[in-house]
Amino acid sequence: APSASETSDNKTIQKTARGRRSKKNDGAMIENQVDSETETNDSEVETSSLYLYEDSELETELEIEEGEDISFTYGWPPLVCCFGEIHYAFVPNGRRANRLIDYELHDRNRDALWEPEKFVRSSGGCASNVAISLAKLGGKVAFMGKLGNDDLGQSLLYLLNTSNVQTRAIRLDSKRATNASKMKISRRGGFKMTCVKASAQDSLLKSEINIDVLKEAEMFYFNSCCLLDRTMRSTLFRAIRIAKKLGNLIFYDPNIPLPLWLSSEEAKMFVRTAWRLSDVIEVTKQELELLSGITPSEKFDTRDNDSSKFIHYPPELVSQLWHDDLKVLFVTNGTSKVHYYTKEFNGFVHGSEDALLTPYTAQMSASGDGMVAG
Repeated sequence: APSASETSDNKTIQKTARGRRSKKNDGAMIENQVDSETETNDSEVETSSLYLYEDSELETELEIEEGEDISFTYGWPPLVCCFGEIHYAFVPNGRRANRLIDYELHDRNRDALWEPEKFVRSSGGCASNVAISLAKLGGKVAFMGKLGNDDLGQSLLYLLNTSNVQTRAIRLDSKRATNASKMKISRRGGFKMTCVKASAQDSLLKSEINIDVLKEAEMFYFNSCCLLDRTMRSTLFRAIRIAKKLGNLIFYDPNIPLPLWLSSEEAKMFVRTAWRLSDVIEVTKQELELLSGITPSEKFDTRDNDSSKFIHYPPELVSQLWHDDLKVLFVTNGTSKVHYYTKEFNGFVHGSEDALLTPYTAQMSASGDGMVAG
């Protein structure tokens, strides 16, 4: 005769299996196999409800007993879970030195930025940048994502570990390569970038979410790069739903990469879906104007000191983006000013973009991730 523990385990397995079934006439995705997680219904572009699970199903999968306290902490500082992408960016190694000694040499090699012979390998990705920056500030942070089981993936995994970022929520994929992008500066001064698709960072499945990390974490960070791929988008909304169920604060940094979307309207639709699920949001002045339909007021100024750059929008203009769960909205425009909005009050904090350049000054692109970490 089976023991009581075996009977209990069988009931748990049957209960979990029942919770994962879905009816065909509901129009939702049918998850009978792990491979089917990469397939999506055409109606997902029209609604985000397909990604959000019912509370009863989450309770079954998380196995949370009634009366169980899931709000306890694991010490100080609290754990922050950064969800998203990490990759290597190959940037031109030709750049002006902080002190020019041989001016003729620099003048002869000025094309090195446009058609470089060599590239420098640099880690990138908004989520990983925030995770590493937060860890360097003394925070406790875990990264959740996926890497290819190759040389680049192992190198990035080593980088996170040596930066005191927890990597227990990272999955390795032996079938897909780690994403890598090659960046060049065009002759007009803009950036050109080529990247690997499809890569491991876009293939994290819902079944690969580390729920133990979400149970321990108190804040869940993500950005819009996770919304580009259907598989990653589905996994993201699943993770957000679980994190909210476990009492996490949801921090959203839109960081909208418009050139990577089919259209600005598609980008707005998915960004607004993620917006409504977030408790704290950091958005740039340009992104705020895009989402709220505000006509950009910033003018070109060679000294980058035009008064329109420092404008503080009244709460009435921001209210159209507000929702009941939103606690704080930060609006940034470089480091010149940081604006904040809550339900009760709003204001701004003056910053400075006149930081002294030193021989140790590094490339300041993507420094907005450092602001988010701070």
